[in-house]
Amino acid sequence: MPSLATRLRASAARRAERWLGSLGLVEPRRQPAASTAPVVTVVAVAPPVPPPPAPDDAIGPALSRAEVERVLDDLVRPALQSDGGDIELVELIGGEVRVRLVGSCGSCPSSLVTMKMGVERLLGEELVGFERLVQVD
Repeated sequence: MPSLATRLRASAARRAERWLGSLGLVEPRRQPAASTAPVVTVVAVAPPVPPPPAPDDAIGPALSRAEVERVLDDLVRPALQSDGGDIELVELIGGEVRVRLVGSCGSCPSSLVTMKMGVERLLGEELVGFERLVQVD
C-alpha cells in the first residue's frame, strides 16, 4: 500500500488537474482502460502571441493644415468667438500645433486652462498624429 505522503501528492495532483481543466488551461487526462490502451498526457495550450508594438519613434501620418483648421473652425472657434476672442493657427511642426489666442482670449487669465483642457483635448481626439499644442505670443 502506498504511503500517506504518496496518496496526498496524488490527491493534490488530481485536484489541481481538475481545477486547471475547469479553467480550460489543460485537457483532462483520460483514465486508461483495463486493456493496454495508450495513456493520454496533459498538454498545456499557450495563447497566441500578439504582434510586437510599433516602436515609439515610428512616424505616424503627418498633420495637414487643412485638417487642423477644420477642427478649429468646427469645434473651437465658435466657443471662443462667443466670448469675444479667437484662435489663429501659426504653424505645424510634425505633430506639434502652434497657435495664438487673440482678442479677449489673448489676455484672459483662464487661457492656459482653455488651451490645455479644451483645445488640446479636442485636437487629440480628432486628429491622428497630433502630439501637443503650443501657445505662442
